[in-house]
Amino acid sequence: MLSRWLCWFVCSLTVMSVSSSYYGAAGPFQQSTGAAPAPVSTHRAILDQYCVGCHNDKLKTAGLVLNGTDVEDVSKNVELWEKVVRKLRARAMPPSGRPRPNEGTYNAFVSYLETSLDREMAAKPNPGRIDTARRLNRTEYQNAIRDLLALEVDVTSLLPSDDSSHGFDNITVGELSPTLMERYLSAAQKISRLAVGTPVRSPGSTTIVLPADLTQEDNLSGLPVGTRGGTVVQQTFPMDGEYEIQIRLSRDRNERIEGLTEPHQMEFTLDGERVQLFGAEPARGGQDYNKPEEAQGAFTVRLSAKAGPHAIGVGFLKRSSTLLETERQPYQAHFNADRHPRTQPSVYSLAITGPFNASGPGDTPSRRRIFVCRPSKPSDEATCARTIISTLARRAYRRPVTDADLQAPLSFYKDRRAEDGFEAGIETALRSILVAPQFLFRIEA
Repeated sequence: MLSRWLCWFVCSLTVMSVSSSYYGAAGPFQQSTGAAPAPVSTHRAILDQYCVGCHNDKLKTAGLVLNGTDVEDVSKNVELWEKVVRKLRARAMPPSGRPRPNEGTYNAFVSYLETSLDREMAAKPNPGRIDTARRLNRTEYQNAIRDLLALEVDVTSLLPSDDSSHGFDNITVGELSPTLMERYLSAAQKISRLAVGTPVRSPGSTTIVLPADLTQEDNLSGLPVGTRGGTVVQQTFPMDGEYEIQIRLSRDRNERIEGLTEPHQMEFTLDGERVQLFGAEPARGGQDYNKPEEAQGAFTVRLSAKAGPHAIGVGFLKRSSTLLETERQPYQAHFNADRHPRTQPSVYSLAITGPFNASGPGDTPSRRRIFVCRPSKPSDEATCARTIISTLARRAYRRPVTDADLQAPLSFYKDRRAEDGFEAGIETALRSILVAPQFLFRIEA
């Protein structure tokens, strides 16, 4: 199956071609006002009288030659006439001390050149130098998945970081290495399964480790007022079922919980509602009962949840404290066991495992975005599948789709449909769309 995905991806890259045209630079398109342009022969006479004396093929003053230049057709040398317009508009030429035309002659000649250059630009606009095909960087990929499937995913664990240049990470993303292509294939598989709610053979696990230098002495954004420290994790549950969340507190090198000098209470919430309240107490009698295996048992909660996005929150109930009176404001940094030791316990990580006893994919925003129709009988599945796939492809490719665009996703749908059913076929078709060059690359025609 992997070789087939690679073949489909490489063939799509081979047949995709985009052409672009570049024209010579043109001046800004603006309507000029002034005296009515004089006959072209008069303009030639103006050049010969005031300009050619210095700007000829012998002197070549400032690298400008005007004696052999056709003033009747400015399209033959647009850049040269742009320079001439800028100098004449500023009255910088002819130079001071040399014979100069009157204001009427200046206005007439500048009006003629500007009108001719504007007409040339309108006929042949120059869009500038752009890349015809540019790969989505990691941030753009994550945003595209969110807009396409109503699914928030953290792609930092799925895709490598993009190289940056001059402070930007979206200007060096033209190439596609074999390793990156494999990562896109793996990411498409995980995202499509999560979006459709495909049943898994065994529960999966995700671990979120908080930053080591995070000070957890005050209320953090997203947690209820009256709590301190902890974290809020946005997690999408793939199916309706039971999930186990394990909370670990920060420990020092001797595996002792940092800052646990008096009893504390830790609150666990799901979507802002309290689920369980844990208690943590310091060691007694010289024995550290907060060993890893005991802490895991003490701070583990198992709950039933619906499929879809949820906010998992963990925080300590804030205790009243006295203000430390010093001449200077205290430096509120407590995260290092040696230089800035924690004064209260803190959360180190959250591990989310599940689903257990899964009962179905449920009704999630992703499924509502994908399944725009539902077949009432087996004979309707082919028509509904084409509607779903064409809708997804239209939004993923950012343009109207053709029959050629739908040929590969429909082929993957039919193969998987024959083995595992309608929704499994849709999931495989979605996977093929997520690895298509038309989705991974932004095409500028």
